[in-house]
Amino acid sequence: MDNLWQDVRFALRTLRKNPFVTILAVASLALAIAGNATVFSLVSSLVYRPLPYEEVERLVAFGERTFEDASSRAARISPANYFDVVERQSSFEQVAAFQPDYFSLDTGNDLPEQVIASKVTPGFFATLGAELAQGRSFAEAEGVEGRDRVVILSHGFWAERFGGQGDPSGETLVLNGESYEIVGVLAEDFEWLLNPLGKIWVPLAMTPDMGRQERFIFGLGRLKEGLETDNARAELEAIFAQLATEYPDSNRGYTAGLTNLRYDVPDTQTKLFMAILQGALIFVLLIACANVANLLLSRSQQREREIAIRSSVGAGRGRIVRQLLTESMVMAGLAGLLGVVLALGGIELLAKGFGSFLPAFWIPTLDTRTLLFGLGVTFFGGAIFGLAPVFQSLKADLLGALKDGTQAATAGGKKRLLANGLVVSEIALALAFLAGTGMMVRSFNELKAIDPGFDSENILLAFVRLPDARFPTEALPSATQQFREKLAAMPGVRGVAISTTTPRTVGLAEVTLEIDGRPTPADQAQPSVGWMVVGTEFFEVLGAPILQGRALELRDDLKASRVVVINEAMAERYWPGENALGQRITVEGESREIVGIVRNLKHNILSSRERGDVVYVPIAQLPSPQFVVAIRTAGEPDNLADAVRREIELFDRGVAIPQLRTLEAYLAQFLVGQRIFTSILIGFGTLALALAALGTYGVLAYSVTMRTHEIGVRIAIGASRKQVIGMIIRQGLMLGALGIALGFVFVFWVQKVVAASLQGIITIDVWQPVAAVSLVIALMTLLASFLPAQRAAGVDPITALRCE
Repeated sequence: MDNLWQDVRFALRTLRKNPFVTILAVASLALAIAGNATVFSLVSSLVYRPLPYEEVERLVAFGERTFEDASSRAARISPANYFDVVERQSSFEQVAAFQPDYFSLDTGNDLPEQVIASKVTPGFFATLGAELAQGRSFAEAEGVEGRDRVVILSHGFWAERFGGQGDPSGETLVLNGESYEIVGVLAEDFEWLLNPLGKIWVPLAMTPDMGRQERFIFGLGRLKEGLETDNARAELEAIFAQLATEYPDSNRGYTAGLTNLRYDVPDTQTKLFMAILQGALIFVLLIACANVANLLLSRSQQREREIAIRSSVGAGRGRIVRQLLTESMVMAGLAGLLGVVLALGGIELLAKGFGSFLPAFWIPTLDTRTLLFGLGVTFFGGAIFGLAPVFQSLKADLLGALKDGTQAATAGGKKRLLANGLVVSEIALALAFLAGTGMMVRSFNELKAIDPGFDSENILLAFVRLPDARFPTEALPSATQQFREKLAAMPGVRGVAISTTTPRTVGLAEVTLEIDGRPTPADQAQPSVGWMVVGTEFFEVLGAPILQGRALELRDDLKASRVVVINEAMAERYWPGENALGQRITVEGESREIVGIVRNLKHNILSSRERGDVVYVPIAQLPSPQFVVAIRTAGEPDNLADAVRREIELFDRGVAIPQLRTLEAYLAQFLVGQRIFTSILIGFGTLALALAALGTYGVLAYSVTMRTHEIGVRIAIGASRKQVIGMIIRQGLMLGALGIALGFVFVFWVQKVVAASLQGIITIDVWQPVAAVSLVIALMTLLASFLPAQRAAGVDPITALRCE
């Protein structure tokens, strides 16, 4: 222990003698360690931290998916199919269902408040193993229409509305114009994965006669003890095969989708993306280690005489190696401490960025796992860059060093070879990192810049729900139209479109399709198409021209024959060279006549590979109490927000005033994660490039020092300043060329990994980013070579030869 403490003190004195090298090495390592720890905190929270539900590995979300969806993940399920699955399955010991929703809450003031809600079957909380802080869960009898006017509050909403004091059970809330009795309050740490911002929970009252066409609920099951998810999947797929035979009109083309909440959340693609991000930061760490190793190598020449003297007075090789490794570990330890401090700031920034839409249990923190990872990275880095001076000391010519410290230059060839190898590795790693970064950043930018086929600027969105008590189903079409006309008459409004889905969305709903007169063969899956329910002015407001036929009109109501507008892609797919107008298709169990063909619009936010076929159904034929209002404004949309709120209030005081936002702001919330990832990649890509440049500069500066005699001789026999500069620059460019060539090998692997992480989202462009990065690295190498070349050209041959 005394020897170790002696080594540590000597290491600190040595580092203090070389402050520039120490500061540079510690700072570059600290940034790499901080980046790795920050990203790992996100990986740890998303991938390694299990969801906070009882025996979460036994929890499975289930639903329906089309055969064309190869992911096998759960999606929504229709009520009738849900009841059939519950009745026929034997894999789950508990089953429940969930539906996200929002309600209009009477606050006791003039205007109601819009509240995010979750509708659940009575067994939902028991299936999750969730506890209540106050009151009770829903009784089985409360999952029936007419007896479902009870509500459970989230802990946060209880604290907000009731100050977190006392048991609110027995008190009432007025939701959608009807009185609901409070029966319980959830535990403070409970959040539901699929609706983390939900404030209230009400019973999901549904019956089998609600049909098989509309898929709007999620199934949740707890596996029986010892049963695997694959066993449940096989059973549910068999059940859906039976349902497809029994109810072909609605179920052909559908099968079961299952998601295990422990092993399949987040999905494989997200986990791969996290691994890529973490791997990219490991690249930066390796570049930093190579850079520090080069700094230590350049310093090792000055220490050869010291090491030789220590050896001559009895210090063994092991003692010297231990001292050098101790110095490296002390340097790594200092970098680790600074890295943890920097990581705290990085993690806080991540938490703020993701806190607006991720559940609390997924928000990154500096937990024990992250600290241990940071510790491991620190000592890994110390070991990596500490090996170079150790190997050098083992091969040093100690006798030559004792005779004359400058004679160590005769061994400079091997040192230069090692240093050159390190800088080539730095450049290759930097190229791979920057190329991967370029691929991802370019892909994300293209995703944001996707042309949806309409002008998305100057559109204000309002998410509206009409109170059920005052607007029964038969009154909804006229009420929705009156609502639209009232907003359209406002000054500064150029048009108002209504739809049940935002004009751009995170995932366009799909429904099965059957072309009347062309039955799908029994051995083939039913095709599916994108589906939107829209108002009459939808296409006009978005500026999407009708290419053939007509748009949807007011006459397309519940009393009229069923009609549909399709997009150009669908017409070309199913009626190439024919006229699609007048053809009939069956979607959601209803046969509809095609009355118009509209230009292709891209509705999906998070993918450039959206399925091309889309059908548009009139909202008057499928009325809904909740819908999205897209208001096209003449000026800045936010300037009309207050006036729109007042107009909604005048229409009906029971309508909750929604949070109004522009379409661009609505889209931006789904790209927050991409912006954060892009910032991380660009920031550390810049660091990788700077480290590679510094490494190149250090190697060439070291080379000039080692070759002072040679350069002096060249100048003495007539070499010009330009020739000397060219010699050093050529050396730098040769290192850059070798690094780029080696980097191409890494790029090939990186491209495959990045393509896999973005599969189904966007097509990546490989060679343009690689070519751009290669050019940047070549220019960086040229600049890093210039200063050492200038120094070499300034060597005084008399001084150099006299020194020798």
